Amino acid sequence: MIKFIHNRLLILFVLSASAVITNRSLSESVDYFTDNGFANAISTLQHPTAEFFKGTTYIAYQGPNQDAYVCAYNHVTQNWTGPFLAGLSPMRAKSIPIDNSKVDNHGKPAMFVDTKGYIHLVYGAHGGSAIMGSDSFGTPGKGKMIHIVSKYPQDITSWVELDNISHFGTYTQFVKLDNGTVYLFYRHGSHRSDWVYQKSTDDGRTFAPVVSILKHKVTKKSSVQDSWYAWFAKGKGDTISAEYVYHPCADAPKHSNGRFNTYYMRMDCKDDSWDNVQGVKMITPLTKEYADKNTLIEYSGKTKTNHGVCRYDENGYPHLYFFHGKGQLEYQQWTGTAWTKATTVMPSGGGSGDIIVDSPTSTRLLLISSPAKNTAELGWWKTTDSGLTWSKGSVIYTVTDDASDGLETGTLVQNYTQDGMIVLSQRVSKTNLFRKMSLMGVNGAVKRPLNEASQITDILKEMGDLPENAWSAKGKIKAAQSKINVDNPEP
Repeated sequence: MIKFIHNRLLILFVLSASAVITNRSLSESVDYFTDNGFANAISTLQHPTAEFFKGTTYIAYQGPNQDAYVCAYNHVTQNWTGPFLAGLSPMRAKSIPIDNSKVDNHGKPAMFVDTKGYIHLVYGAHGGSAIMGSDSFGTPGKGKMIHIVSKYPQDITSWVELDNISHFGTYTQFVKLDNGTVYLFYRHGSHRSDWVYQKSTDDGRTFAPVVSILKHKVTKKSSVQDSWYAWFAKGKGDTISAEYVYHPCADAPKHSNGRFNTYYMRMDCKDDSWDNVQGVKMITPLTKEYADKNTLIEYSGKTKTNHGVCRYDENGYPHLYFFHGKGQLEYQQWTGTAWTKATTVMPSGGGSGDIIVDSPTSTRLLLISSPAKNTAELGWWKTTDSGLTWSKGSVIYTVTDDASDGLETGTLVQNYTQDGMIVLSQRVSKTNLFRKMSLMGVNGAVKRPLNEASQITDILKEMGDLPENAWSAKGKIKAAQSKINVDNPEP
């Protein structure tokens, strides 16, 4: 069924938010394009977050109450459009949560722009609700995976729903080939689920059935199941790279978020087969035992790992990083015959970011780091000797207040430009879950007039600044939620 989603209430909401700005100059420009990002508004695991297409960058993110929002920046006119509410999340609450533990955060949107200029989003699920039934590829969880597309090309004001993908899934990732073929990768349920993909050759209007890649199954210890966290991206030519980590998913109360080992393989999109890094064809879906034998980069023992990002050089060889231990960011690359030794990029770990490979020996990482207490930076780290040594480059953006621990990026903007390279999310304050959203270029943030960028925080300010402990005062909380929810009706 195709569903039209109306944005008139949202437009009125934006106008009302702008109207309450009384103490600051309307002509003032700020470093963010909106402040209505919500909780974990973006991540590198749901990607792309944004794409540049015919002079405009389109950005998708999680807005108030986990709903999907879209904004756009025209690089020619230097004007912003939006944000517009694109779709209501099936996991939204009756009123906007004030505690991040009450927010699921798994249903944030991934997006792509098709060859005709239509913008596509998939969002809304952490596995998919059990009320929809069950699926052999995984265990149901919450929500419903929804695919929406803009009603008109290069227009973010109105959207329709396409019921053409599985409703079970999370961690959605789009990979678009040069010929327009689109792959949608995701975990097909909650923790105990296969990682799968669906393929479209008609600009996302239809998708082929689900194909399993990484298999979940019960281990010899029946209380533990094999599970995975994976990250996919376009490689050289018609290839797709996959890096992943292993998650032994234990029954409660012993369940943890522990992830271990590091793995890599590559899809040949000519026949959708998978190779390991040596070029040997894989049998899919891969079991834990088969992956250990054929695609393992490093066995981590009891040391925890987490996925990072993988890009490729002119030879088609992968350059990647994973997180090890307590967030230590470690880089490796394939030389054609072996993996280089894992090296630490920065002294104190690192946050989210992405990779730009300039040559087989020269690579840049754009990362969040924390050089001092209450300080966070988005900046460059570079190697010219295949990762043996790293040097700190220029800093693009710095935060030096109590909101600094809330900095997060998406992946690089697809087809990025110098003045629109990566999307950044920054905590507004400790008193609420809203986030300032910025589009960062090599010279810093792309500016926007304050009266256009202010969506949420000025509404809260109109009711008076709330000290941190005031969020436990039910009267003020209820008043704030009531005012905001006027334009966020229940689905």
